[in-house]
Formats: sequence, C-alpha cells, structure tokens
Amino acid sequence: MCTLTIIAPRRSECTRGHSDLSQFDRGQFDRGQFVLGFNRDEHPQRAELSPAILGETRRFIAPRDADEGGSWIAVNDAGIVLAVLNRNEPGLPDRSVAGISRGTLVPELAPLGSLEEIRAGVERLARGIARGFRLVATDGARVLDALGGAHAIETSLAPLVRPVIRTSSGLGDALVREPRTELFESTVARAAADAQAAAQRAFHAHCWSDRRHLSVLMDRGVARTVSQTFIAVEPTAVRFSHALRGDDGFLAAAQHELPRR
Repeated sequence: MCTLTIIAPRRSECTRGHSDLSQFDRGQFDRGQFVLGFNRDEHPQRAELSPAILGETRRFIAPRDADEGGSWIAVNDAGIVLAVLNRNEPGLPDRSVAGISRGTLVPELAPLGSLEEIRAGVERLARGIARGFRLVATDGARVLDALGGAHAIETSLAPLVRPVIRTSSGLGDALVREPRTELFESTVARAAADAQAAAQRAFHAHCWSDRRHLSVLMDRGVARTVSQTFIAVEPTAVRFSHALRGDDGFLAAAQHELPRR
C-alpha cells in the first residue's frame, strides 16, 4: 500500500546552493538530478520514528517503523534512493505468513553504493522473505525494480528516461494501478518541464471524493496515507523532506540533508 513517483531530469540549469526544496517547484534540474515522491499507506495507528541520519561508512537518511524497526524509504550519500512497496497479487503469501520483514530490505541495502550492489543484495535477501514486495532503487540515471515474494525474486534495470510511477494497495494492486497511473500520465508525465515538479506534488495530494479508497492520498478506515516523503537529489547534496499526516492535513515536514560523496 503506497505510491511512488520519480520525475527525471528535465533541464540543464544548476540548482546548487539552495537550502530547501522550493527550488524543485520550478522544474530546474541539472543532469543526473531527480525528485522522488512517496505516499506511505498504513494502518492509522501504526507509528513512525522520525527520519534520522544513519550508517557509518556510507551515510543515509531514513525514517523507521516504530513496531518493527525497519524502513520503507531511504536516500544515501551516493545519491541513491531506495523504497519498498507491499506487493498484493494473487498467489503471494499474505501478512499472516511468518518470515523476515520486508522492512529489513531498505536498512540493509541503503549503505550500498551502486545499483549493481543493491541488485545483488536484494537477490540474496529475498530468499528469506515470503510476503510480496517491490523494491525500487534509482540513481537518477537508471531504475532498478525488484519483484519479490514466496522466497523468489525477479529484477530489472532500465534507464530513467521519463517520469515513473509505482503503486500498490492492500485491496489488490491491480485495483489501484490503472486509475492512479492514468492520473499520473495525464497530470505529471504530460506536464511542461517547468511545471512538472509542482504537478508531482499535486499528484501526491490528490483525492477523489467519491473514490477515497483508490486515491493517491488514500483513506479507507483500516488504512490511510499516513506520511509523505519527497527526496531531492542533486550533484552536491541529497535532501529528505518527510511529513506526517494529521487530522487536518500534513504536519510540518522534518528535513535532513547530506553532502554527496
């Protein structure tokens, strides 16, 4: 249950020297820069720990799940973002099946410095995970997709040449994939270069009043969008902005930054 988007580099203007994420609302990206947005959908009572800078040899920024201690999203100082979504498809074990938590993937893989290392790592770790998952990782030039579950894994690595969406739902991924993707294509993917970042933010805030359970900003009683993350990667720094959702909208975002190495 989640929605992830990536907007690819669109312009050559450099945005170095800025200290917040407002620069990205103007759609100005240097080569190799990107912005990843992520809506986390969970049970409303499932608590999160605030994002923190973690790691030793390679530093990364990640929030953590208060119950399990794992994470669903991170960015490291190599400029690589990783995120994991649940995978809800026929034939895959459900949450009642015991085994290694999917939340262990991101903390285990975030210290790695290349998509090739991450690909090898997830192929090794997936052997211990029964529940379905999709791990997405990008360095701004390529996107790694790893589809896992039932102790098996299938990976692919493709160039990042256009905006990307990945989405899931506990009601069944197929149920939400089409409406959310159609909305993404009509608003974000087709937006002009100087409007694409604003369109991405609007997409992650979108809710159909008559289909709240299918919406990107989702509500359906036992689950809802509980937090929202935007990660901006540029040549000299990575920036992590993370906001919890309150009763009347999102709370003030926690922001962290790391210099790139």
